[in-house]
Amino acid sequence: MVLALSATDGQMVFCSCEGEMTMSEESTPDRSPGRGVIEGAFQLLHALPQTTPNGQVAQLVRLTRIPRPTVHRLLAQLREAGAVDLIEGHWTLASGLMGLARQVEPYAGLRESAADVLRMLRAGTGATASLVVPDSSSFVVLETVPGQTSLPVGHRPGDTMPHFSAPGLVLADQRGPSSQHRSIGVSSDHSAVQEGFTCYAVPVFLPSGRRAALQIASVESRPAERFAPMVHRAAASLQRLTALPS
Repeated sequence: MVLALSATDGQMVFCSCEGEMTMSEESTPDRSPGRGVIEGAFQLLHALPQTTPNGQVAQLVRLTRIPRPTVHRLLAQLREAGAVDLIEGHWTLASGLMGLARQVEPYAGLRESAADVLRMLRAGTGATASLVVPDSSSFVVLETVPGQTSLPVGHRPGDTMPHFSAPGLVLADQRGPSSQHRSIGVSSDHSAVQEGFTCYAVPVFLPSGRRAALQIASVESRPAERFAPMVHRAAASLQRLTALPS
């Protein structure tokens, strides 16, 4: 492939003689070639965990609709940047991304404050305690402390929660932090989806209108709802730690 770079009237124009790159775009205030590269790279990072080793590049092409030559090029660049690894012919997300992901928080100091609260909640209930925050299109586990008993589903930081989950229902409720609403919790029995799995979640109101959900998850023999008062006290404690007047 031959890549030509030219400047016309102060605008940068990228073009490929083979027509493989989908970024034959002029640099404008709304969209630049560089933005297209970044979007493509992030598409690959999001799609990579959904692939299997056999025919992995073909799967990435199908999932992202990025041309195969561009997929190869972006993977090579992501590898140089330390974002992906090639292990025995199989592309994977690089372990270095974990350190970056652990610094993500919607409000400064939230993870540190939440970690202390989650540890106390886990000690008092024996259940898996998690803090869930809304993402652009889903609900994501920000921090978690595993319980005494392993659960049939994952609750690791970065895992997404379905909209019908207890945290999803809590975060879908857009009412403000009134004293009445702060006493509301959502109990969810997921036995129809995953046998022997119960959850209880309450809202946590953060500064600047941000929201999170504090959840405990436990096995059916120890229903999470029985610990509701303790979860509400933990949520109130987290709100105080994040400087939101209660």
